[in-house]
Amino acid sequence: MQRIGLVGSGFMATTHANSYQAIASAEVAAVASLGENRAEFTADHAPNADVYADAEEMMDDADIDVVDICTPTPTHRPLVEAAAARSLDTFCEKPLARTAEDADAVVDAVEEAEIIFMTGHVLRYFPEYAEAKRRIDAGEIGTPGTLRTERLSSPPRYGSNSWFGDIAQSGGVLLDMAIHDFDYLRWVAGEVKRVFARTAEWDDGHLNQHSSVVLRFEDGTVGHVEASWGYPEGSPFITSYELAGDEGMLEFDARDENAIRISGGAEGANAPSSPLAKSPYTAELEHFLDCVETGAEPDISPNDAREAVKVALAAIESSECGEPVSPAEVKT
Repeated sequence: MQRIGLVGSGFMATTHANSYQAIASAEVAAVASLGENRAEFTADHAPNADVYADAEEMMDDADIDVVDICTPTPTHRPLVEAAAARSLDTFCEKPLARTAEDADAVVDAVEEAEIIFMTGHVLRYFPEYAEAKRRIDAGEIGTPGTLRTERLSSPPRYGSNSWFGDIAQSGGVLLDMAIHDFDYLRWVAGEVKRVFARTAEWDDGHLNQHSSVVLRFEDGTVGHVEASWGYPEGSPFITSYELAGDEGMLEFDARDENAIRISGGAEGANAPSSPLAKSPYTAELEHFLDCVETGAEPDISPNDAREAVKVALAAIESSECGEPVSPAEVKT
């Protein structure tokens, strides 16, 4: 049984706490949060857990094996460093950090401590995305040429002190939301050579952003990521992809009855949508805990998480300067 010290009491902490209830080998043994709702949150989602107002106090005093960090992005570095200093295996929600400097520091800390560490790039565990990766690796679309994704929603209206709407804290739509697609496309196509982005931004009481990003991968593949926090409140959350190679194409659209549409040389009939047998969040946490148990390296390495941050930061910089930016050149 892995005893979890959960840091946070917001939306993602709720998601993780509910996932741990579905994992027989896990128990949330302690919750630490600055939020005034921490006692209520713990009673609702981890009733046997001890409650703390300070994460480091929890790490020192609670009987835990693992730390799970579900707090705002700027807090990730100090919390991961604190867990690493205590040799506690750690799961951290995406993005890894707000800046390249902080991402580098996190990677250094977990590698020096030799702990099991994983970042929550959960898109890899959504079946439509995992299946597309499997088919591409199997050569079903031939050599990938263009990879297009969409991730579209209204501005987030949750989060303590509206931190999502503060770009200095969240990084906006590119670092907080498009990073899902940056990580996925890098998983599919490899390293990103340069990034060119355009972002429209407006304020109606919430931070609205709509970004279009072109990625040039080192192997010549071209990616296009459209990400939005600009849709009206109440709009459905939309995700889609179109992954094309020289022998076929895979398509997915959350608005379509088919989970994956297959054309060209790709093998097999279209896959109909079906209810998820397991939450992708549960699947990623199960994988992480399996690694803790066995000592195996997680599917998502510290460097994977760092490189996703650098692609997002390159897109932000490109939006500001109007020129292509290499993720390798991002320093802050």
